[in-house]
Amino acid sequence: MEYELLLLNLTRNVDKRASYFQECIGQHLIAAYLAEHGFRAKVYAGDILQGRQIIRHEMESHGIRYIGFYVGADNVVMIGNLIRWLKRTDSMVTLVGGPEAAALGRKFLKDTGCDFIIAGEGERPILALLSYLEKGIGQLEQIKGLRCLKKDGTFHAAPQDDLVTELDKMPFPRREDSLSRRFRRGRAIGILTGRGCPFHCSFCYEGAVSKTVRLRSIGNVMEEIDQVRGSNPNLESVNVFDDTFTLNTERVYEFCRNMKQRGLAWTCEGHVSCLYQHPEMIEVMVDSGLTAMQIGIESGSRRVLDAYQKRITPEMIIETVRRCYHAGLASLAGNYIIGGAFESDETLEESLKHAKSLISEGRGMVELNTVFFAPYHGTPITKCPENYGMRLIPERIAEKITTMTEPVSETQGLSVEEIIKWRQTFDQQLREHYLLQAALCTKKDLFRKKLGNKRENVLNRKWYEAWIQIPHFEEFLQHSAIEEQMYMPEKYPLHTGIARKTGEGFVDVDGVTLTGIRSDAWHWADGRHTVAQLARMRGIPLEMLGNVYCELNHFCFVYFSDF
Repeated sequence: MEYELLLLNLTRNVDKRASYFQECIGQHLIAAYLAEHGFRAKVYAGDILQGRQIIRHEMESHGIRYIGFYVGADNVVMIGNLIRWLKRTDSMVTLVGGPEAAALGRKFLKDTGCDFIIAGEGERPILALLSYLEKGIGQLEQIKGLRCLKKDGTFHAAPQDDLVTELDKMPFPRREDSLSRRFRRGRAIGILTGRGCPFHCSFCYEGAVSKTVRLRSIGNVMEEIDQVRGSNPNLESVNVFDDTFTLNTERVYEFCRNMKQRGLAWTCEGHVSCLYQHPEMIEVMVDSGLTAMQIGIESGSRRVLDAYQKRITPEMIIETVRRCYHAGLASLAGNYIIGGAFESDETLEESLKHAKSLISEGRGMVELNTVFFAPYHGTPITKCPENYGMRLIPERIAEKITTMTEPVSETQGLSVEEIIKWRQTFDQQLREHYLLQAALCTKKDLFRKKLGNKRENVLNRKWYEAWIQIPHFEEFLQHSAIEEQMYMPEKYPLHTGIARKTGEGFVDVDGVTLTGIRSDAWHWADGRHTVAQLARMRGIPLEMLGNVYCELNHFCFVYFSDF
C-alpha cells in the first residue's frame, strides 16, 4: 500500500479560481503531520463529481482503506450521502472532521454508516486513530475528540484534544501530498500564520468555540513562503487565511517588512477594531504589498452590531474604509447580514444608508455583498435565538442547500417574506448607488492596482459592472496597458465616450460637461496629431496643453497611443 488515508474536501459547483479549494491548507497540514510519524495521506479538494472519480481511482490503483472528509455547514448532508454510497459497495473506514463535526453524533453515524467523527483539531487524533487501526497501538476510547459507535451500538464521545500550541514545530504543507496539479504551483498560494480567534461574535463558529489564539513566528512563516518560492518561480501573491491576522500590530509590521523585501503581493482578513485603533498599520500593509482585504461589517446599525458582540461601531467601519481608500488599497470586501439579530425596517434602513456611505468613501475599492443569517452550530444565536429577537425555522433549515443564500429565520420585526424583499431592495439600491458613484470615479479609482504591460487589469467586479455601463469608462478600460496611460508630447491622444451635446465652447460627454480648452482638447484627440503637433497648430504652450490632456486622462476621457 502506497499510502493509508485519503483526505477530501468536496462541495458542489466549485469556483475553480478560488484559492481555498486549490489549497485546502487544513488537510494538508494533517497530511504533513502524519508523514512525520510514518503514515502517508493524499489530499484533494474540489467538486463532488470529480471527488467521486478520485475515490474510485484511488481505491482501484492504491487500495486505500481510509477516507477522511471535511464537513462544513454547506456540505455535511452531501458528504453523508456520499458515505452511504461508499458503504453500499465497499467496507473502507470513513471519518469526518471540520467545523460541522462538533454538531454530529450518534444519529449521523447510524444514518450514514460513517465510522468515526473527529471533533476539534485533527492532527493528533487522526494519528492516534491510524496508529490504533494499523498497528494496534493504544485504545480507541482514549483517543481525544473521537466519536463512534461501539460494537454493542452504544455511542462513545471523548473530550476534544488539547490545542496545538507550538505551531513552529508543525511541518509545512507538502506538494507531494496533493492529488491536484494546482497545489502551490500557481501565481497565488494560501497560508495560515496562526490559529484561533479571541473575539466572540454571537453568529460565528470561531467565536462560539472560543479558541485560544496561537501564532507562528514570522521567521517560520517566511521559511514556508521561501520554500514554496524555491520550487515555484511563478509565485506572485500570498493569501493569508487567518481569521485574526491584524490582531498583533508588531507582528503585522514584521510580516510587512519581510513581504516587502520579497516583493510579493498579499491578501488577508482584517478586524475593524484593530485597523481603527492602529490606522498607521493600514498604510504599512499596503506599502508592503497588501492588495486585498476582507473585513467583518455585518450591519450598519449600532444595536445589531452590539448584539453580534462585534466591539465596533458603524462610524468605526466608515473611518476604516476611508483610511484604506486613502492608503491605496486595491480591494476591500465585506458583507451585510440581512435578517439577523433584532433586525427591523429601521435597522435595515440604517444598514442601507451605511452601505451607501462605504461605497461613496471607497470608490473603486469597496465590494459589498448581502447574505442571509446562517445558524452555525454552537453559536450563541443558534443556541438561544429568542435572546436576539429571532426565531429559527426548522423546516427552512432542513430544506436549504447552502447557507446564507436562503432565509432560515425571522425576527420580531420581520417575516421571512419581508426579509427576502429587504435583501432584494438592498441589493437593487446598492447597484444603483454603485452606478451613481462610478460616474464620479477617476483613473486612480479604476486602476487601484498597478497597471500591467498587457491590455488587462484586475478590477473589482461590482465597480466593473457599473463602469461598463458608462461609455467613456467602458472604452477607457480597454486601454489599461502602461504605454496607453503614459503621457508624452510625441504620443497621439484619443478621446473616449460619446459626445451627446456639442455647443459653443462646451461638449457633453456621457453626461459630463467639458468646457473651454478641455472641450477643445477632447475634440482634437482623434489620433491624427500628437500633443506636440496640436500645441504648434493651435498656438498653445505645450506645457499647458499637456496638463490639459493629463487632466482629461485623470478623469478617463483620454488615453495615449504611440501610433
